[in-house]
Amino acid sequence: EGSRWQRKKKPQLQWMLGQIEQVIRSHPEYGQRPLRLVDVGGGKGNLSNLLAETFGEEFVTVQVVDISQSAVRNGEMRAMRRGLGNIRYDAKDATTLDVSGVDVVVALHACGALSDVALGHAAREGAGFVICPCCFRSNPQLRVALPAPSLKNDIELVTVDEWLHVESAAYESLKQLAELQGDIGMSSTAMHSICGLRARAV
Repeated sequence: EGSRWQRKKKPQLQWMLGQIEQVIRSHPEYGQRPLRLVDVGGGKGNLSNLLAETFGEEFVTVQVVDISQSAVRNGEMRAMRRGLGNIRYDAKDATTLDVSGVDVVVALHACGALSDVALGHAAREGAGFVICPCCFRSNPQLRVALPAPSLKNDIELVTVDEWLHVESAAYESLKQLAELQGDIGMSSTAMHSICGLRARAV
């Protein structure tokens, strides 16, 4: 009672579970086959383990992708202790992840450009998504994988400002304003503007 887990993490996970459940249940093949979920930047799998456990093997398979090998090992051990057979962990860069056949892309605390990476995967595959962004200035080196116009079944990696169709300098300003301390109205407007650009890009 009163721990960081009880106050912050658990409510976030429960909220995400509710949002993801709506997307999963709206899928036209829900209940006909296990839907494939990919958790981008899923770390030690707090969200993914909850999804795998809540829905079960009949309804979902979950793939967790994170660049941190230690987080992935931690998540695998937690999943094994809970007896979850419908979850897989991969320690790799999510940028060039093969997401063919994915049904839903999820990401909680997808720092900075990792949100765009996750959204790019969902858009490319026509998948549902539930993405919760944070830290707008993080991971500026990441690229978004989009269909290559000249090569069939191939991808090209583009910068986030190219993906969003916005000038680089303007986007940098928006990201700085999104993390502005002391002016909640301004930072909120900037965050919503970035999310609006992302929605348009999708």
